[in-house]
Amino acid sequence: MKSWAPPKTAIDEDNNMIYSDDYGVGKIAGIKLDPATGHMTAAFVLDDRTTCLQALYGPKDKRVLGVSRINPNATPEQLEKGTYTEQATWRDAATGRLLAQSAYYEPMTLNTLITPAFGGGFYFPTGKGFIRLTVTPTSV
Repeated sequence: MKSWAPPKTAIDEDNNMIYSDDYGVGKIAGIKLDPATGHMTAAFVLDDRTTCLQALYGPKDKRVLGVSRINPNATPEQLEKGTYTEQATWRDAATGRLLAQSAYYEPMTLNTLITPAFGGGFYFPTGKGFIRLTVTPTSV
């Protein structure tokens, strides 16, 4: 698999974190930066494929990373033709732990982000318009 990672990092200066992904390799990573030395270490690396921008939400101590996830069952032909499905995910920005996820929808437009919406919701931009999402708790 070839690397395909157009510039689209998210930077969290408050927590000294950088987030990036590589569609070709199928990974999303949170990278911890030591500002005194410039040394970087992987806080987490996830097996998720996306072409969206990373978005950070919330206060410093409860930061959330919003990123899409292309259906892991998508075939190479579906990926090439853009006929795969994709979902929104919200993760603990420090650890990458999954906090919430949407159903799978038509793919997002390339290099967009899961955009915060008025009233606490989110927009999931697709080639056919926006899907409005609301994060709600579920019973366990």
